[in-house]
Amino acid sequence: MTYSPERFNKLCDEFLSKSQEILVWKREEYAPGEDRLENFRTVGNFLNKKPSVIALIYLLKHIQSIAVAVITDVFVWAWTKDGGEALKQRIVDAINYLLLLAACLDEEANNEHLSSVCSCRKCVKE
Repeated sequence: MTYSPERFNKLCDEFLSKSQEILVWKREEYAPGEDRLENFRTVGNFLNKKPSVIALIYLLKHIQSIAVAVITDVFVWAWTKDGGEALKQRIVDAINYLLLLAACLDEEANNEHLSSVCSCRKCVKE
Protein backbone atom coordinates (compact mmCIF):
# COMPACT_ATOMS: atom_id res chain seq x y z
CA MET A 1 0.00 0.00 0.00
CA THR A 2 1.26 3.48 -0.84
CA TYR A 3 0.22 6.87 0.43
CA SER A 4 -0.19 8.82 -2.81
CA PRO A 5 0.98 12.39 -3.33
CA GLU A 6 -2.63 13.37 -4.01
CA ARG A 7 -3.79 11.93 -0.71
CA PHE A 8 -0.91 13.62 1.14
CA ASN A 9 -1.68 16.98 -0.53
CA LYS A 10 -5.33 16.64 0.46
CA LEU A 11 -4.30 15.93 4.07
CA CYS A 12 -1.94 18.94 4.05
CA ASP A 13 -4.67 21.19 2.69
CA GLU A 14 -7.10 19.95 5.35
CA PHE A 15 -4.64 20.51 8.21
CA LEU A 16 -3.32 23.86 7.01
CA SER A 17 -6.83 25.17 6.45
CA LYS A 18 -7.87 24.06 9.94
CA SER A 19 -4.67 25.56 11.35
CA GLN A 20 -5.55 29.00 9.98
CA GLU A 21 -9.14 28.70 11.17
CA ILE A 22 -8.05 27.85 14.71
CA LEU A 23 -5.36 30.56 14.82
CA VAL A 24 -8.01 33.17 14.04
CA TRP A 25 -10.56 31.70 16.46
CA LYS A 26 -8.18 31.28 19.41
CA ARG A 27 -6.58 34.67 18.85
CA GLU A 28 -9.68 36.29 20.31
CA GLU A 29 -9.22 34.30 23.51
CA TYR A 30 -5.45 34.56 23.97
CA ALA A 31 -4.34 37.71 22.14
CA PRO A 32 -7.31 39.98 21.42
CA GLY A 33 -5.16 43.09 20.86
CA GLU A 34 -2.49 43.81 18.30
CA ASP A 35 0.18 41.63 19.95
CA ARG A 36 -0.07 38.03 18.71
CA LEU A 37 2.41 36.99 21.41
CA GLU A 38 0.60 38.68 24.30
CA ASN A 39 -0.25 35.39 26.03
CA PHE A 40 3.36 34.18 25.98
CA ARG A 41 4.67 37.56 27.07
CA THR A 42 2.22 37.77 30.00
CA VAL A 43 2.94 34.27 31.29
CA GLY A 44 6.65 34.87 30.69
CA ASN A 45 6.48 37.95 32.89
CA PHE A 46 4.79 35.95 35.66
CA LEU A 47 7.56 33.33 35.54
CA ASN A 48 10.49 35.54 34.48
CA LYS A 49 10.90 33.50 31.28
CA LYS A 50 11.18 34.50 27.65
CA PRO A 51 8.03 34.14 25.51
CA SER A 52 9.80 31.45 23.45
CA VAL A 53 10.24 29.30 26.57
CA ILE A 54 6.54 29.58 27.36
CA ALA A 55 5.62 28.75 23.74
CA LEU A 56 7.93 25.73 23.88
CA ILE A 57 6.31 24.51 27.11
CA TYR A 58 2.85 24.80 25.56
CA LEU A 59 4.09 22.97 22.45
CA LEU A 60 5.61 20.18 24.53
CA LYS A 61 2.31 19.71 26.35
CA HIS A 62 0.67 19.00 23.00
CA ILE A 63 3.51 16.78 21.80
CA GLN A 64 3.28 14.74 25.01
CA SER A 65 -0.46 14.30 24.50
CA ILE A 66 0.06 13.21 20.88
CA ALA A 67 2.86 10.84 21.91
CA VAL A 68 0.71 9.13 24.53
CA ALA A 69 -2.14 8.72 22.03
CA VAL A 70 0.12 7.23 19.35
CA ILE A 71 2.16 5.00 21.68
CA THR A 72 -0.91 3.60 23.43
CA ASP A 73 -2.87 3.44 20.18
CA VAL A 74 -5.78 5.08 21.99
CA PHE A 75 -7.11 7.92 19.88
CA VAL A 76 -9.92 8.99 17.61
CA TRP A 77 -8.74 10.01 14.14
CA ALA A 78 -11.10 12.95 13.84
CA TRP A 79 -11.29 16.63 14.77
CA THR A 80 -13.51 16.19 17.79
CA LYS A 81 -14.74 13.42 20.03
CA ASP A 82 -17.19 13.20 22.89
CA GLY A 83 -15.81 15.38 25.62
CA GLY A 84 -13.16 17.26 23.66
CA GLU A 85 -10.48 17.37 21.04
CA ALA A 86 -9.52 14.34 18.99
CA LEU A 87 -6.06 13.64 17.60
CA LYS A 88 -6.34 15.75 14.44
CA GLN A 89 -7.12 18.79 16.58
CA ARG A 90 -4.13 18.11 18.86
CA ILE A 91 -1.84 17.87 15.83
CA VAL A 92 -3.10 21.18 14.47
CA ASP A 93 -2.63 22.77 17.89
CA ALA A 94 0.98 21.55 17.84
CA ILE A 95 1.45 23.02 14.35
CA ASN A 96 0.09 26.32 15.60
CA TYR A 97 2.34 26.32 18.64
CA LEU A 98 5.31 25.69 16.34
CA LEU A 99 4.30 28.77 14.34
CA LEU A 100 3.88 30.82 17.51
CA LEU A 101 7.25 29.57 18.77
CA ALA A 102 8.77 30.68 15.46
CA ALA A 103 7.22 34.13 15.95
CA CYS A 104 8.67 34.34 19.48
CA LEU A 105 12.11 33.33 18.21
CA ASP A 106 11.87 35.79 15.32
CA GLU A 107 11.09 38.58 17.76
CA GLU A 108 13.85 37.53 20.17
CA ALA A 109 16.39 37.22 17.34
CA ASN A 110 15.65 40.84 16.57
CA ASN A 111 15.95 41.68 20.29
CA GLU A 112 12.45 43.15 20.43
CA HIS A 113 10.72 43.49 23.82
CA LEU A 114 13.27 41.37 25.68
CA SER A 115 14.31 43.93 28.24
CA SER A 116 10.74 44.08 29.53
CA VAL A 117 10.35 40.30 29.63
CA CYS A 118 13.41 38.83 31.27
CA SER A 119 16.05 40.36 33.47
CA CYS A 120 18.50 37.44 33.41
CA ARG A 121 20.84 39.29 31.00
CA LYS A 122 21.30 36.06 29.01
CA CYS A 123 18.21 36.90 27.02
CA VAL A 124 19.28 40.34 25.87
CA LYS A 125 21.98 40.60 23.24
CA GLU A 126 24.53 43.30 23.96
